[in-house]
Amino acid sequence: MGLTSALGSVLFVLGLSGICTGFVQENCTNYKLQFERIYSVPGDMAMLNSTLVSPDVFNFTTVPYNITWYDSKTGQEMSNQTGRILVKEETLWFLNVTLDDNGEYVTIVRTPFRCYRQATKLIVDSLTGECGRPRKVDQTLMNGVADTLSCPLKDYMSKLDSYNISSSIKWYKGCEHIVDGTGKYSYRDMTTLMIQRVEPQNNGSYTCTLTFTLGGITGSVSETIDARIREVYSLVPQVREPASEIIKAEIGSSFSKRCLVFVPGVGKPFVSILWIARDKFIRNTQPSDRVYTSQTSFNIQDVPDKGAWLERLLIISELREEDFHINYTCRSYSSRGHPEGYFTLLPADPNIILPIGSVLGGVTVLFIIGVVIYYLFKVDIVLWFRRVFPVLYTNKGNISQQVCNSSKSHAYCTHYTPRWKNTVAKHKMSEWVSHRDSVNSVNRLTK
Repeated sequence: MGLTSALGSVLFVLGLSGICTGFVQENCTNYKLQFERIYSVPGDMAMLNSTLVSPDVFNFTTVPYNITWYDSKTGQEMSNQTGRILVKEETLWFLNVTLDDNGEYVTIVRTPFRCYRQATKLIVDSLTGECGRPRKVDQTLMNGVADTLSCPLKDYMSKLDSYNISSSIKWYKGCEHIVDGTGKYSYRDMTTLMIQRVEPQNNGSYTCTLTFTLGGITGSVSETIDARIREVYSLVPQVREPASEIIKAEIGSSFSKRCLVFVPGVGKPFVSILWIARDKFIRNTQPSDRVYTSQTSFNIQDVPDKGAWLERLLIISELREEDFHINYTCRSYSSRGHPEGYFTLLPADPNIILPIGSVLGGVTVLFIIGVVIYYLFKVDIVLWFRRVFPVLYTNKGNISQQVCNSSKSHAYCTHYTPRWKNTVAKHKMSEWVSHRDSVNSVNRLTK
């Protein structure tokens, strides 16, 4: 193990010592020419980046390596030149590009056991005299809404940030400098220009220029954007239904709920609507399935807001117990985002109206019967109550008279004799008649 490590170190040193011989003779794994080209103009700075220092190539975190840049035209190693060239590991900087710098530059990464090769192409275009760069990047602005342009220099900014080097950016429309916060324009961040309510006159060339100091030289790099106005556009979809709601339904019944999405814009939007339950898409669209969705309907409107309405139904032909207590989500898919809305399906509450109505009806009937009985047998009820609970009454006078005195119907009470008194009187009269007949019979016998 120690011998192998020592041998590897010797080979690594020999490899480094052989750099001066050039790269032609070395048998390296060739990753050929990078697809991405670097474009520049005389006077600008340019950055060439190698992609060989990557875990896809070798384990650079544990294996020692060395990086060397070569000019493919001469085969000579690239080295630092004050005010012209700066080599920083996998990055080759041109601090002041000239037309002679046009060409391919080769990176060789050497490890103790292997080496890797890659070429990067720098294309230097002549200035044409017009503002901006000869090569432009196409970007689209949507008419009638706020939109943004993105500066294609983010790689430069990320590399400078890794060096802890500050930088600044300026935007131009044609040759005119755009000041942040003036008119329709504002700098959203270091790389984004926002235009409030785009109009047809906002088309044209926009240039972003990044300025920084590197290797003691202050320079800049620029990119030009050809902005075109597009009439057909769509913004972030808005899910109007469902709206985070709770819906109750009877088990065994049929159920349907629509997903309603509004997409602000002009023309037909490229938006898809899908229903999701239990983290799975509901893809069934046939009525023969118990749970299925309809096809998406589409409708354009111009007032009050321009846009398109999209609608898709979720249909359950027969609700079962497993359909309840879960969230059903409607999600819209577009290049602008994936907003969604949902509802929770719960079983319907028990129907308590019928039992409550029956109880109230029974109470009403009993109340009416009680009132009728009270008015028909009012006096009898009072007399019975006083006879059963005499201790509650201290006045021992004539009960019927007291009742009549307290009664509002005096005419009725004047001639009223309680039923129990009539019964007693009849009983006493019968006893007296029987006694009288017995006395008369005895008198006749004695005579």
